[in-house]
Order: sequence, then structure tokens, then C-alpha cells
Amino acid sequence: MVIHKFKLLTTNSRQISGSSQIFRRLCTSMSEKPPAVPRELDKHTLYSRLSSIWSTGEKIPDILDQFSRNNSNKSTKYNDDLVFCIKKFRKYRRYQNCLEILEWMEKSKMDHSEHGLHLNILCKVKGIDEAEKFFDSLPPGVKKGFLYGALLNCYCSNKMTDKALAIFEKMDEMKYASNDVAFSNLMCLYMKVEQPEKVPPLIEEMKRRNIPLSSISYQTWMQSYACCNDLEGVERVMNEAQKHESIKDEWKLYANFASAYIKAGQNQKAHPSLKKAEEILDAIYPDRIAYHHLISLYASVGDLESVTRAWGKLKSKFKACNNISYICMLHALSKVDNIEQLKICFEEWKSKYQSYDLRIPSIVIGAYLRHDMLEEAEQLLKDATERSGKKVWNAHVSFMYYFLRKRLINSAFRHLEVAMANQWKPLDGSLDPFIEYFIEEKDVYSAKQFCQILGKGHPLLSSAYLGLLRTYAAAGKTAPELRQMLVQDGANIGTEHKELLEKVCPN
Repeated sequence: MVIHKFKLLTTNSRQISGSSQIFRRLCTSMSEKPPAVPRELDKHTLYSRLSSIWSTGEKIPDILDQFSRNNSNKSTKYNDDLVFCIKKFRKYRRYQNCLEILEWMEKSKMDHSEHGLHLNILCKVKGIDEAEKFFDSLPPGVKKGFLYGALLNCYCSNKMTDKALAIFEKMDEMKYASNDVAFSNLMCLYMKVEQPEKVPPLIEEMKRRNIPLSSISYQTWMQSYACCNDLEGVERVMNEAQKHESIKDEWKLYANFASAYIKAGQNQKAHPSLKKAEEILDAIYPDRIAYHHLISLYASVGDLESVTRAWGKLKSKFKACNNISYICMLHALSKVDNIEQLKICFEEWKSKYQSYDLRIPSIVIGAYLRHDMLEEAEQLLKDATERSGKKVWNAHVSFMYYFLRKRLINSAFRHLEVAMANQWKPLDGSLDPFIEYFIEEKDVYSAKQFCQILGKGHPLLSSAYLGLLRTYAAAGKTAPELRQMLVQDGANIGTEHKELLEKVCPN
């Protein structure tokens, strides 16, 4: 056992998609009347009926209860059909719906052997503690490699380094780490904790053990070199992967190869790989999500012609384009900054949608505002609010930034308040433009208003206090009360806070 050589340091990082792929290998406007539940359902019809809740507002347990009343014979096939639906919902990240089906099956005393799937869904919806409790509650006889692998996946997804390494060690001792899945989970963990340089040693360990590399292994290996700005390393991985004709999801290798060049700013070199990925997709069974990825990559290199071509292929391969497809295409058109095509695509969606998805008008509003089409954006916000009966918080965020760029601070505040009142939770750095404005304008009054908005109902963040202190310092003003406010709110006082407090809040 040599895995102890690859100890991890825990840091924060963006997430990548690999771990969800690994686990898969492991394991509208309101309708006037909900469709009836047929007495006999195949798995596809059952999934279609259950997924109708997104437009009808029904509850999954109610639909399943109705079906149960119509079908007293709950066969093994029915169990399998429900598991099929769970996996389909998971593919679209409808984890809460997955758990509702699983809980209904438990309540109805319907047995299933998908314990790893159940553990993974629990982790997604209720957190790692509940997943661990579920694992511990299972009898020893069902705790095989698949279930340990699912728990490892949960630890890696949550960046729990120590627990991930411990469970891997145990799996290795029990001979459950003899395939690429466990190693791929660890590789994704390294990527998540921003230590991509730790991935190649894991690849070498797999080779030493004669464990064949999968498509996911190659993808993560390639991404690790791309994160280190090592294009030669990326090319070496691609050359090796191309020698293995049996690799699944070959289009993903070419997409990752293209992404590495795009990340390096070498868009021209990305084009041949994108074309190859497109050719592979054209020849295989239609994959909606794959075309979404391809469209986004073409948009990243500013290739409107290829974006339009891939969109046309997507529409030709499926009877209808769902909201997710329109979201992808509208994002792409926004990225290439083609407002006319974006308007056409939006009008097409309006004429066909089954459920009114607030994300779609929000994308269009953002594009309108970037083009100073304020009147059109305001009208669309009004229409979207009336149609949905909800506040479109992400659209209000777009208006907030728009008015801030125009130096109309009161209008920006108005939209900030609406967004926050509707559960918008600003990410780190997302409010920095306000701080920059206050400092540039030496606007202490507005900075205090800003803090009052953020502080409604909860203590101010340290970053907000830091912005306020910077503003006072830039304006050459003092505020003795700020020191006590920081203490009362339990704000984390760093070195810069202390230095500014000496200026702004003299003793």
C-alpha cells in the first residue's frame, strides 16, 4: 500500500463534474388538470408522469399512492422502474425528488438493493451526517465494495480529506480498491482541494497495479495538467488516451482537450478538438447534455456559426427542447453577444414552453441591460413577475449591477433589497463593486445605507465592515461607534481591520 505518500492538504476549491460521473458508474404554466395515472406503466411513461410535477405542482408521493391503488401487484419490475426514475431525476440533479421516491418505497415496504444510490441521494439532500447514519444502519452483509465506494464518493464530494483517505485505506485492505473508480474519486478530491499536482502520482499508482484507466481517469488527469498550465502534459495524456479505442464517452476527452486550450487562451487550437467531439456526438445515440456542453464550449471561443449549428442538431435529434436546453442556448448567445439571435431564441421558447422557468427571462434581462436596453428589460421583468407570481431575484441582481455601473446608487439599493428579500445570498466578492463605488465617491452616507440593508435580521459580515472602514478612511472621517459594532456582531477582525480602526475609530 503506497497511497499514504499522497497525503492531501485541505483547501477550498471550485467543484468539477467528475465525482458525479463516477457515482453514476457506481451505482410551465400550471396545467389546468394533472394527467391521470394510467393503470399500466412502463418505466419511461412512469418517469414522464412523475416529472410532470414541475408543471402541475403535484407531489410525487401522491402520484405514487394513486398508482399503488390502481396496481395492487407491486412486482420486482415496478421496483426496477422506480429505480430507473430515481436515476433519471438524479441525472438532472432533482435530488429531492429522488429522495421522495426512495422514502415512498420504504414507507410502502418495497425492497430495493440500491443502497449506494440511496446513500448518495441522502448525502445530496440531507448532508453527510445522515449518509453516515444510513451506512452504519445497514447490516454487514450488504456493505460490499459498491457501498464503500458510494461513501468514499460522498466524502470526496464534500472535500472531507481525512475521512476519504481513511475509507480508501479500508477499501484497499478489503480488496475493494482494485478498479479505477476509487482512484478516480481521490483524483477528483485532489482537484476539488486545488492540488492538481497530486493527480499524476495516483495515475502512476494505478498503472503500477495494472488498473486500466477509464475515460474519467483520463479526463481528470488531463484537467490536472491544464490547471497547472502544462499544455505539454495535456497533450501527452491525449496522445495516450487516443491509443485506447475502447474508451467510453470519447467525445468528453476531446471536449476536455479543447477546454484546456480555451483555458490557456489558445482558441484556435481548441477548434479541431471541438469539431471532433461534434462528429462523435453526431454518430452516437442522442445525448442532450452532451450537446449542451458542446454549445457552451463553442460559445467560449466566440464561434456563433458553430453554436447555431450544434443547436440545430440538438433540436433535430429530440422531439422538443426542454427549458434546460433553452437556458444553455440563451447563455451561449449572451456570451457571444448576439442580441438579435437571443431575442429570436427567447421568442421561440415563449411560444413553446411547458413550464415558465424564471431563469430564462433572467438571462435575457441580463443581456438587455448589457446593451442598455433598459425599457425592454424592465418590461420583461414585469411580465416575468406577473407570469410566475414570484420575484425574479437573479434578474434584480442584474438590475442592481446595471444601476451601479450607471452610478445610480439609490436604484441599485432598491434592487439589492428586493433580491435579498427573496433569498439571494451574495457570494464572496459579489458586492465588491458597491465598496469600490463608496471609496471612489467617498460616500460615507451610502456606505452606511448599504450596511443597513445587509444587516437586516442578521449581523454584518467582516467584509462589509471592512468596506465601511475603507470608505470612512478614504473620506477622511471618523466613526467611533464602529469599533463597538464590530465587537457586538462578532466580526472577524483581521490585520487590515485593526489598521483602519486606528484611523477611523481613534481611542
